[in-house]
Amino acid sequence: MEGDNNYTFLFFLIIFLINFSSLAATYSPPDNYLIDCGSPQKTLLDDGRTFKSDRDSSSFLATKEDIQTSIDSIPVNISSSFSSSLPLYRSARIFSEESKYTFYVSQPGRHWVRLYLYPLPHPSINLTNVIFTVQTNEFVLLQDFSMRDNTKVVFKEYLINITTNRFSIIFKPKKDSYSFVNAIEVVSVPDSLISDSASTVSSKSTFTGLSTYAMEVSYRLNIGGSNITPKNDTLSRTWLPGSAFNAFPQGSQSAFTEPGNINYPQGGGGATPEIAPNSVYSTAETMKESQVMEPNFNLTWMMNVDSNFSYLIRLHFCDIVSKSLNDLIFNVYINEMMGVSCLDLSSLTNALSTAYYMDLVIDSSAITNGSIMVQVGPASNYVQSGSPPNAILNGLEIIKINNVARSLGGFYAVDGSYKGSEYGSTKMKIVAGVGLAMAVTAMMFLGIVFVRWQKRPKDWQKQKSFSSWLLPLHGSQTSFLSSKSSSLRSSLFGSRRSKSTNHSGFFSNQGLEAHPSEDKSCDLIGLEKQSQSNFRDDGIPPCVSSVSDDYSEEADASSTLFSTLGQVQGR
Repeated sequence: MEGDNNYTFLFFLIIFLINFSSLAATYSPPDNYLIDCGSPQKTLLDDGRTFKSDRDSSSFLATKEDIQTSIDSIPVNISSSFSSSLPLYRSARIFSEESKYTFYVSQPGRHWVRLYLYPLPHPSINLTNVIFTVQTNEFVLLQDFSMRDNTKVVFKEYLINITTNRFSIIFKPKKDSYSFVNAIEVVSVPDSLISDSASTVSSKSTFTGLSTYAMEVSYRLNIGGSNITPKNDTLSRTWLPGSAFNAFPQGSQSAFTEPGNINYPQGGGGATPEIAPNSVYSTAETMKESQVMEPNFNLTWMMNVDSNFSYLIRLHFCDIVSKSLNDLIFNVYINEMMGVSCLDLSSLTNALSTAYYMDLVIDSSAITNGSIMVQVGPASNYVQSGSPPNAILNGLEIIKINNVARSLGGFYAVDGSYKGSEYGSTKMKIVAGVGLAMAVTAMMFLGIVFVRWQKRPKDWQKQKSFSSWLLPLHGSQTSFLSSKSSSLRSSLFGSRRSKSTNHSGFFSNQGLEAHPSEDKSCDLIGLEKQSQSNFRDDGIPPCVSSVSDDYSEEADASSTLFSTLGQVQGR
């Protein structure tokens, strides 16, 4: 009996040690600054975090004015996916000049920088009309930011690698405007959260140096599951349901297992609870088997993004649907490009229900329609006999990477210089070149007109045409436009004189008969394109009868008519 008690004690001791080691391994951030700006007292959130009051955090702030505002409660019509943090939006700090918060960094490395923004009412300042920029010492976070819509709160989450022992967040109002902030977080994260390199989608190469970039979380989705609040996340993150971004919901179905069934790979270098909590890996979207006509399709998620930036795409996988290893092999596509071919989670984790993640980088040049489309679909060539085609996705993060201006909000650097993008610069050069060419052409044309005007004949007003001095043809006594302008206009719009008439038309009969399918309309462009060899000896194109020919024909006809009349009278 005593031996059984010893075994029981040993069993519980092992369980305790396992749980204790798990608790000991929980990440504790060296830097953890939480400030409820403008608040007269500290704020305790339901996730257990406490934000300091404005008075307790005044040592971090450098500003010339003390402008604060607060309300008792957020209006009930405010929509937010971050409901647990709504108390932080009840107060705000307002700045009329450049102001900054400066924090001492005890351990350099990657930090969360989180900003809470909502335009609270103020007696004399309308915060919905203000425009301002937010930046750090190296990166621009928000460029010319404004909030016209006061029915939503804004939450901005950045990931910045701080390399010095001082870190500042600077608020710069636009001229004659203001800036504001409701709450600020500066919190350390594990160095292993973001690797320094990732595979690229478009060029099949490796993107290196990620540790030197600033990033902004655009989307963090719990695929197949519900909202995950900071209380249930190891790094106080919020995960939104992925259903709103599912582009083909009729082809997918949710899968679920108990979070306690999720395993993390041993030995390091893989997924950890800090990468994503087990509640992310315990839910997923997979392919329906019977409700679709064709099983070989892709599960698809579509997210709108700013196509001026590159993005880090983090995909979370966990095979919670297979009954045996190597049953689930699928492809990953990003914007219709192959991201990963024949992904076999079993060969990567050597077990089922084991967390796995991968990072891919898509360049801004591969984002053509302002969106990122993530797809997973079966690798048909590798489907095991008897196993239906399937694919799975558990979690998805879309993270913006700073551009050449070291900005996440535009093309202006912290010093105010405009960097622009290579594409934008090239486009502007093309537009400028075309505009310059058109301007030069117009000036040359006006110059020619001016010169011709100066050299116009003195009796030009007696003539019924201006073309003899403006647009002369090769014949010295001919002009393209004459007093018979009505006949010319009719020919330009397709009317032709009958061949039976004695008067020659503006078309060469020979040309019309020889090339009946060709458009023989005489226009300025067509005449200019004809070569000298196509002109008659007198310089007139064969498709155009000269005005002098018309006059001579009319004179011949008149003389014949008078001769005939004279003969009749003589009889």
